[in-house]
Amino acid sequence: MKHFIDVELIRKTLRDRGHDVGHIIPVPDNGGEYEFEVDGGLLSLAEARVLLEQDAARMHLA
Repeated sequence: MKHFIDVELIRKTLRDRGHDVGHIIPVPDNGGEYEFEVDGGLLSLAEARVLLEQDAARMHLA
């Protein structure tokens, strides 16, 4: 079963937190779901989530 991923929300949140977000690249079913171009590199959906969680933790401590 495929899950709906709101990639535009992820893109907006990354940008709101100061990251440079370029293209969102859908990849074949056997390769994962999406890759995000963030700060000059490619991140998988899981890596983008970790980055957002790290940003949230830093924001909470500030």
